[in-house]
Amino acid sequence: MEGKKKWALITGVSQGGLGDALTTELLARNINVIATNIRMEDMKYLSTTSSTSQDARLEKLQLDVTDSKSIATARDATRELTGGKLNYLFNNAGYGYMMPLLDCSIEGMRKNFDVNVFGLLAVTQALFPLLREAGGIVVNQSSIAALSATYQPFIGSYQASKSALSSLSNNMRVEFAPFGVKVVTLETGDVRTGFWTFASANSATLPPDSLYHPIKDVAEKTMRGQGNPPGQHTRERWAKAVVGDILQSRPPSHVRRGYLATTLYLVSLLMPFWILDWLYTRACGLDRLREHDRQHPSTEKKGK
Repeated sequence: MEGKKKWALITGVSQGGLGDALTTELLARNINVIATNIRMEDMKYLSTTSSTSQDARLEKLQLDVTDSKSIATARDATRELTGGKLNYLFNNAGYGYMMPLLDCSIEGMRKNFDVNVFGLLAVTQALFPLLREAGGIVVNQSSIAALSATYQPFIGSYQASKSALSSLSNNMRVEFAPFGVKVVTLETGDVRTGFWTFASANSATLPPDSLYHPIKDVAEKTMRGQGNPPGQHTRERWAKAVVGDILQSRPPSHVRRGYLATTLYLVSLLMPFWILDWLYTRACGLDRLREHDRQHPSTEKKGK
């Protein structure tokens, strides 16, 4: 056990992801890290003997944020490793299922919420006694996708889960304050990771009977993240800035890092919805779809 050194636990650590970058940055700042993933093989690249700091420790644990037994096992192991005090919990694990809402598999959409919302809360509940002992910080990985200005068509199921996450995080911040535990919400912008490759494996192809087939090219490009603007930040740059924000004596309630994060936050505050509707309609080909629907009327209406 180590009672004096600070400890951080990160969920969803995999090579090339944001959790990976956070692990490297925290170790560099002499903070012990417990890296977790649902599959231990996804963390084979992490060596417990190759920390970037000679003093910081790196431990690896299996953790499925949607499984209560896995959470309990990870909690007990974390208590043993840290001496009963956890300084930082990075709720980083995430899932991305993208599909037009009319075509959404309820099972796929539920997986978004199981990982991004319910799993996050379950892990936080389990580790809260350790966070309370340390006067720790919960860091919740949300996204600019949760902002009111970023309701981009065809990825609504994912955005809805991130909006729920952000709302939950705000409630946590107020409810946890009496116990000396802080909560920070990360509203992360575009960062170069493998997220969209993973998300594309879960969705990214319209079903054969989709009403959106006339604009299939635009819809699937959006679902794969291929329409994102160039200029994404590197994950190393993002992690360095985020960890710097979190380690302040008075960390902010919301951290906006990554490409366009602050810009889109300001757009959410200032841009009327009718303008955003107009922009998204044209950017995602929905104006073309409207015209196609007029020219090819059908008596059949799709519903689920």
